[in-house]
Amino acid sequence: MASHYFKTGSPFYYIRVKKSDGRWRDKSSGVRIDEKGSARKISQMVAAETAKEAFDEDGSGAFLKQWVPQWIGYHYKNQFSETRCNNAWAHLSVFFASRRVKHPGEVTYAICHDYVRWRVSAKALDEGRRVAAWNTAVMEVRVLGAIMQEALRRGMIVANPCARLGLAKIVSKEKRVIDKDEEELIFRELKQKSKPEWMAEVFLVAMRQGCRLREVMVPLERIDTEKMVITFKVKGGGLHCAPLHKDLLPLVAKARREKRKVLVPLPAQPSPRWGKFFKSIGLDLCFHCTRVTVVTRLCEGGFSESQTMAYVGHASELVHALYRKMRPVAVAHLGDVL
Repeated sequence: MASHYFKTGSPFYYIRVKKSDGRWRDKSSGVRIDEKGSARKISQMVAAETAKEAFDEDGSGAFLKQWVPQWIGYHYKNQFSETRCNNAWAHLSVFFASRRVKHPGEVTYAICHDYVRWRVSAKALDEGRRVAAWNTAVMEVRVLGAIMQEALRRGMIVANPCARLGLAKIVSKEKRVIDKDEEELIFRELKQKSKPEWMAEVFLVAMRQGCRLREVMVPLERIDTEKMVITFKVKGGGLHCAPLHKDLLPLVAKARREKRKVLVPLPAQPSPRWGKFFKSIGLDLCFHCTRVTVVTRLCEGGFSESQTMAYVGHASELVHALYRKMRPVAVAHLGDVL
């Protein structure tokens, strides 16, 4: 069982812990004896080390790599959520390996902040990881917070180090509409032999249906060409039944001939590939601009909010925001009667 003690001449508490190989180790806690709340802090540290010892001794598999991947697999029921969390854990595990962090009790408040700084810097690239944007790094730390909360429930730690980190996401710039000339340019560039076929197919589906990137993976059994209906699995895991655009009929026929399981299969991490493509042709766009474009065109076409939402799915925030912008112009003539 771990314990703490005073060391002559040192202003810090010292902790005596039992390592996984059975040997004892003495180390400084980093907690000053005279600082405010030191008794509480050292008690928590000792409790955490004791919990770690207990798991090491009875073989319950408390090391992060022993239980986190399996936990993600059964905790997240939504396929996309599971994939996102597995991707986050892939980056987190590389960082932890470089810092020799193996047990939940070794994850500290400072390490969480160090991870964000590492993830958005070239240091991540040096260790074989792609440099991420700030919001991506914050999302990954939130995944870590969920992992640490599970460790807390299992008795591996006595407090969640990810609580109250104060890491807020940066409000991203507003997605803009793709104009007709840009749409023609994109279709033209995607027809080049050097461009992967899936990108042209994805762009067509998105510009005709207003769906999200991942939603193009529609199982073929959810497409009814007789009734002209397509059913997407939307954000949150629900199903959205929408009218099938006639321009997609050749693509549906092609997918059936090739005996695909889904309308358009996606490769790993398709979103960054779109970012690189748009940049390569000189356009400041992201893939979600396709959804904004569809909603805007329906809005400008005089369709109501409810009709637009029925077409593109449950996009209430996006639809409401665009209609609020359009309304002052659309109803300006009403002032003539006053």
